[in-house]
Amino acid sequence: HYFIQSNLRMNETARGFLVLLGAVLIHITLGVLYCFGNFSTYIASYLRYKTKFTDIRFSNTQWILTLMVCGQGSTMVLGGLLEKKIGTRLTILLGCVCLSTTTALSYFSIHSFYGLIVTYGLLFGFSIGIAYSTALTLSMRWLPKYKGVVAGSVVAGFGLGAMVFNPIITKFINPDNVSPDVAPYPDKPEEKYFGPDNDAILNRVPYCFLVMAAFFVGLQTIGNLLLKAPPQQLVQNNTYINGPSENGPPSSKSPEDDEQGDALLPGQQVQDELDLTPLEVLKSRNFWILWFAFFCNNQGICYCSTYWKTFGQGFIDNDMFLAAIGSAGSIANALSRIFWGAVSDRTGYKIAMSTLQALFALLYIVMHYTQSGKWGYAVFVFCLFFCVGGSFSLLPAASCSSFGSGVNSSANYGLVFTAAVVGSLLNLLINTETTQHNWPDQHVQWIVAAFLLAGCIGTAFYKIYREQTMNVIREQS
Repeated sequence: HYFIQSNLRMNETARGFLVLLGAVLIHITLGVLYCFGNFSTYIASYLRYKTKFTDIRFSNTQWILTLMVCGQGSTMVLGGLLEKKIGTRLTILLGCVCLSTTTALSYFSIHSFYGLIVTYGLLFGFSIGIAYSTALTLSMRWLPKYKGVVAGSVVAGFGLGAMVFNPIITKFINPDNVSPDVAPYPDKPEEKYFGPDNDAILNRVPYCFLVMAAFFVGLQTIGNLLLKAPPQQLVQNNTYINGPSENGPPSSKSPEDDEQGDALLPGQQVQDELDLTPLEVLKSRNFWILWFAFFCNNQGICYCSTYWKTFGQGFIDNDMFLAAIGSAGSIANALSRIFWGAVSDRTGYKIAMSTLQALFALLYIVMHYTQSGKWGYAVFVFCLFFCVGGSFSLLPAASCSSFGSGVNSSANYGLVFTAAVVGSLLNLLINTETTQHNWPDQHVQWIVAAFLLAGCIGTAFYKIYREQTMNVIREQS
């Protein structure tokens, strides 16, 4: 009997890793969002010199990234609700089909700035939101004992999207490694565009959307074939805190042993039947702490994702090298998600997140002083992206630990992700206003650092006992 159960556990674990691989492949396609910093140079140049939108600047193209994030944040809750109605695999497939379709449609819409922000901005973000958290939580249900590492691995795929697609974008559009040659604003000499003399480069921009859509279809097909819902027995065996073995008793950790919020009250051994509904989550103090942390972190994430290349163009005259920096940054983004997930599993959410936010803030404080050379800047961008990825492994695991990993987990994390919607809109407002008033880049970077330090302070209040949370919230209800 023991031998049979051991084999079943091994088979379930092996199948869980195949599901994990499928989720990673899908997240690689979703993670093309992080190519925007590299792609925006070509998009803005095309709009300026190939359409009637001749006054477009990089600060205007941030609308595309902002609407991507808004679309993603607004539909992640919808993705969780769809999962309950039509199932996990169909929900993920729907998101993938929408993503590939909206990317291909951008071949037509790039002739209008407003059309592009709808297809490659808002609708692209909608597609990400539908598939993002459902693929993530499906993997965690298969491997419940390793939620932090699993979450980090899946969203590492999201981070690797830029590593895969940045070289494709740059090599396809700019195979001869030509640097931007037009600096139309004397007070912003680092703001450079590809002008009319680079007509061949500009003409390739629309076709790049079709190339990306073709790659998406291939990776998403393989990924969806690997996905499968976990067996009911595995779901039932995941009703204990900290995921004990099938025959083992519930864990009984003390509050001092775990700051991640899933500790038992002293002397208790209880089953983890916590699966708060989205309305119950909104009444939890922990939700607002997680939300505020993500809101503050999003200032650093958006600035880095949009302006790392624009900032570097001011002192690096090599487009291929800048694309390579972006690819190296995506590797850091991916590795950081696994790293911070492992740190969270070991130390708890509060220590991991506060450390990340403090390091992230420090990098923005010193960013202005990294313009001395291209290799030093490459190392700096690597470190910056190493902080970007952490939120996307720490927050899903903390959400599951605080609110449960049952059927509501995707929708609950979607609620946390709405912080990215508000945060990205605020970041757009800050960058638009500071550009119009010609603020130095250093001042904007310090504003970002201030938000990150505020988030670090807020994270210090994260401390909760899950059983207490469930009882208090449901008594209020």
